[in-house]
Order: sequence, then C-alpha cells, then structure tokens
Amino acid sequence: MSDKPVSLPPQKARKQSAEEINRAMARFPLLVQILAELNRDQIPLPGDADIRHGCERALTTMLSELARIEGAAAGKPSKAEEAAQNWLQNPDASKLIDADKLVRMQLFIDRILKPADS
Repeated sequence: MSDKPVSLPPQKARKQSAEEINRAMARFPLLVQILAELNRDQIPLPGDADIRHGCERALTTMLSELARIEGAAAGKPSKAEEAAQNWLQNPDASKLIDADKLVRMQLFIDRILKPADS
C-alpha cells in the first residue's frame, strides 16, 4: 500500500453543475404546456394516451439525467444556479405532474446545489 495521499476528483464549479441541471430540465416547460393542453379537453382524443406516455418518459429521463449530475463545490451563486433552482416553481406543474417525480427532481437539484455552508 502506498503512503501517497489519495486525491479525490475535484468537485464541479457551481455554475457548471447549474448549467447541467438547466440542460437536463430544458424540456420541462414544454412538457407542462403539453400536459396542460391534454387536460383541457373533456374527451380524450386519439393519440392523447401516447402523448401522455411520451411526457412521462421524458420526465423519467430528466430524473435520470439529474441523478447523474455530481454535486457542486461551494462557491458564489450564479444566474445559472438561480435558473436551476426555479425550474419546479411553475404552478401548473404540481397539478399536472406526479408529486413524487417533482419531489425527487427537487431533491436531486438540492443535492447538486447544496448550500455553500453545508
């Protein structure tokens, strides 16, 4: 065994991690808009179930992408981080998307961008 200190990989800069969150969540507003449109009709139209299924798959993909983003190092918050923290603030999202998925997304975002004093 070597006496050399083990060097851990450097943590990503906060801005870089926030930008990765923003890339992963880029389709989120579109999905909310599509789900809202599907909920407006009283009678489902042909293909609506397929579109809903596609939206669910896209949300699952977002969760998977968020899970792979490494936590950020402590540092100065950036505009990208502010945007990353606001993705789930859409009031329609809580009405249209499974609450468990939204909670898990928020937990991933919080883990990635944990407060600088943690």
